[in-house]
Amino acid sequence: MNTKDNVGYFSSKEQESCHSRTRNNNTTKNKSFSGYKSNKNNSAHPVNHSKPGRQSWPMAMSRSNPKTAKSLKEIQKNNSDVSLSWLLSLQEKQGGTSAHQMNDWHDRLESVWFDDSIKSKSQVINWTSETLKQYFSTASNPFALALYLTQRSRDYLTSKSNTLSYFILKQFDQWLKSPNNTVRGTADSMLTHGFRFSVLRVVTAPHTTLLDLAVKAFNLNHSGNEYCVPVVKELLANKKYNQAAQCISKLQLQSEFTMEEIVLPLILQDKVNVVEDYLAGNAEQQKLAVKLLDHMCDPQTNLHQLVDLSGVENVKMQKLQKKTLSKLACRLMKLFQIPYEVCPNISNARGLGALKYLMYKKYIEKSFGSGSWDEMIQSAVGSSAYLRQQLVEQIMCYNDLTEAAKWANYYNLEDSSLPVPVREARARLAQLKPDEPVPSLTFNEGDENWDDECIPQEEMDKHYHSLAVTLDQVTIIDTKQKLKTCVQHLTVPGTVIGIDSEWRPAFANTPARVALLQMAVRDHVFLIDCHVLSSVMDSEDWSHFTSSIFCNQSLLKLGFGFEGDLKMLVNTFPSMKEPLLEMKRVINIEDLTKQMFGDGPVMLNEKLLEGDEAVAGPSCVDRDDVDVDDDDDDEGAMVARPFKFQKKEERGLSELVRRCLGKPLCKIEQMSDWERRPLRTEQLVYAALDAYVLLEVYGVLLKHIDANHLDIDPEPLLSHKWCKPTRNDKKKAKAAGKKLPKPETTETSWCVPRSGPPMRPNQLRVVVDTMLQGLGRHLRSCGVDVRILENNEDHEKTVQICRQEGRLVLSSGKPFAMIRAHILPEMCYNVQSEKARDQAAEVLHHFNVTVTQEDIFSRCQICNGDNYIKIPSPDLKLLYQRLDQLKKGNNSTEQSIPDNVSRFLIDYGIDWSSVRLVSNGVLLQVDAMPKPMFDKVDLFFCCATCGKVFWEGTHFTRVCDQFKHVLDVNDKSKTVYNSHMQEK
Repeated sequence: MNTKDNVGYFSSKEQESCHSRTRNNNTTKNKSFSGYKSNKNNSAHPVNHSKPGRQSWPMAMSRSNPKTAKSLKEIQKNNSDVSLSWLLSLQEKQGGTSAHQMNDWHDRLESVWFDDSIKSKSQVINWTSETLKQYFSTASNPFALALYLTQRSRDYLTSKSNTLSYFILKQFDQWLKSPNNTVRGTADSMLTHGFRFSVLRVVTAPHTTLLDLAVKAFNLNHSGNEYCVPVVKELLANKKYNQAAQCISKLQLQSEFTMEEIVLPLILQDKVNVVEDYLAGNAEQQKLAVKLLDHMCDPQTNLHQLVDLSGVENVKMQKLQKKTLSKLACRLMKLFQIPYEVCPNISNARGLGALKYLMYKKYIEKSFGSGSWDEMIQSAVGSSAYLRQQLVEQIMCYNDLTEAAKWANYYNLEDSSLPVPVREARARLAQLKPDEPVPSLTFNEGDENWDDECIPQEEMDKHYHSLAVTLDQVTIIDTKQKLKTCVQHLTVPGTVIGIDSEWRPAFANTPARVALLQMAVRDHVFLIDCHVLSSVMDSEDWSHFTSSIFCNQSLLKLGFGFEGDLKMLVNTFPSMKEPLLEMKRVINIEDLTKQMFGDGPVMLNEKLLEGDEAVAGPSCVDRDDVDVDDDDDDEGAMVARPFKFQKKEERGLSELVRRCLGKPLCKIEQMSDWERRPLRTEQLVYAALDAYVLLEVYGVLLKHIDANHLDIDPEPLLSHKWCKPTRNDKKKAKAAGKKLPKPETTETSWCVPRSGPPMRPNQLRVVVDTMLQGLGRHLRSCGVDVRILENNEDHEKTVQICRQEGRLVLSSGKPFAMIRAHILPEMCYNVQSEKARDQAAEVLHHFNVTVTQEDIFSRCQICNGDNYIKIPSPDLKLLYQRLDQLKKGNNSTEQSIPDNVSRFLIDYGIDWSSVRLVSNGVLLQVDAMPKPMFDKVDLFFCCATCGKVFWEGTHFTRVCDQFKHVLDVNDKSKTVYNSHMQEK
């Protein structure tokens, strides 16, 4: 493709020349369009470069087209920056827009946009927007005009979204969507392949900030756009890999490029996020990318040589380690749901990592029982010959020859593949008689023996909390008939149920699935075998079972860290999700303890609890606070060798059980193969205890609440965070080229629309939950009194605020149903719209709120305060200087202005000595002020509540424009900036 003949194409040298002249067009004469020079006949109109004054700049531009007095060759001669084909295309039609007129329009736009004497940026934006609409409607080819104005803008090379070039493209895109669009039906004839090619060159040459807008406005992402490939090839030749990847992704040209051209350079430069975006929605490219990473993880691959051959610069060698690459590949395979069989090297590396983790759990943490250890090793190794060999070598690292020989025998490994010590240990084990105990073998007699640290079961029972019911009272539910009987037993009104679940840790690419669901009542524990039942129960069966238990108002359900269990249940049985969204009276004991004790330790007053020794016991004393002397033989001293709990046992449910019941839980069976049948007795006891202990702990907490007269709801709301898409869920959806559907709700709002006279925004007092923070900010911008929950606050906080302050609750989706169940129905409104702007309009319309320009920003966007202190620029500058003195340690007042103390106190209510508000002692935030604003702004507005400083800017115009469909604009002259607000 001969790009020089394409419409509107400027070479990179020509662009730089053009912009250097544009920047100097007010001081020098040149032959570019910005300073068009007449020929000898002087028949062309000169361009007026003078900037209009403050009063003349809003004048409308004349729409008349100047006569085309010059031939194309003469214009081309005087303006070498512009190709002949560009001018031909502009003047194809009779009376088309001339290059001279386009240049005149460009100069008028720049003269206003860059005029520093105009302090009101909002007025500049409004005028520029209206003027551009006139130009686009007038031009014979608006597409060519938009591209011309964009490229000729003085700030075209600046990679920011507040530039004139960006604003032009944005306004053009909006104009195309508006009814004033004059190119409907004729756009295809203007958007030729050559022109689109030129567009792509223009918007990618300096940076890619303009790319998104250009793709939409000029419809660059269409079938058959392979003509754009040379532009990307040029970016790659200039080693602009990031920009090239963005361009390919937006145009969906991945099939035109190899992994070595795009993905490999991005990996070498550690541009992982760009790689994910590049591969999103393209399954074939995703598989090729992980295969490339697998090749890089091959022990035979020389990464330094690979870097040298690639020719990529700025390689992040510290990130170019095989372990790091393996983690990246695993992350991408999980994100793109690619089976590990595709990548043998990474599969082996992942398996080896799992083995090392299991070794750490057994030999360092000592958190494995013998049965669970064997199960997890077999699960991690699988059928891999490589991992079988590595298993023996890893055990050798811990000097456990007996265990190494045991697994060598189990997998029938050849002697030739084993280290000499293992072969010798194997021979010694072969000589043992069947009833002879297996000795613990090490390299040397003096080496550490791992079995010395093993604790007998009897000793463990003394130090860990035990199950209060017998195994006869533990029933495994593995048939539909047994499940029916179980449900009948559990659904007796008034029953309290402790619930927990277990699943096998996932060491392979297979996702974890719930294998066991435990439900405990006072006299029995039911172990629902989900692994077996999944083959005999369908989706309807699981949904009916879930509704019978979780949606039953007469049953109280207890869990701990229950959000994880719910999420795993839904992942395993998707049909459970709908009934779980409607569940009632489900308590997360973890949340209850946080309400009672905050984030600190659980401190119970054992003396007020019934049966101190039996329920709480002397062990409720924090063991960390007891000084134990092993050599103390006095009567009454503690045991000589105190039992040491592992770090993991000192937190979570185990620690809560210790605080409430005297002993912690034993967690050594937690990491077990819960899908292996039959379950071992140790697994049955562990699973039953995890559910049953919740009943015991909840009973102790209730006694503590009653004994201490705590004003705490013993049945707090359960958070719905478990059903929200996580960041990883969103990434997976994006990787598959999909969008996560918005959760639907059938709930209707009982908060009826308000009738009668319209109300002012400050009369509407609401609280919004974390899901509607954007709505809260929009309403606050319109002057509504809004409390906005922080990200770390739960939906239950909205209920508390509603009750304490009488505010209406704005919520949506399933949280709305949960909140409405705890407050008066008319105090909660269910927001239906999706986008924050539409949500705000919906709420304002529902409550019959009339918003005027005077209401916009009448409340502080930070703290919701509605009182401002108006301070002229000179006085605020003095406060700025005073605060700067205080920061430097100079506390003396300036002698040159002795009246500052009294004047600032009387006029503004500000303590000059400390630059704080007298009313509340808040520091005025003048230190965050950009110094140039003191010369550009005449009057500042300081929030009398939080001290934040505001001034009139472009944001006011943008907000007014956003809500122009709900604004009462009878009096446009009155705004928050000129209204009579309270002054202090």
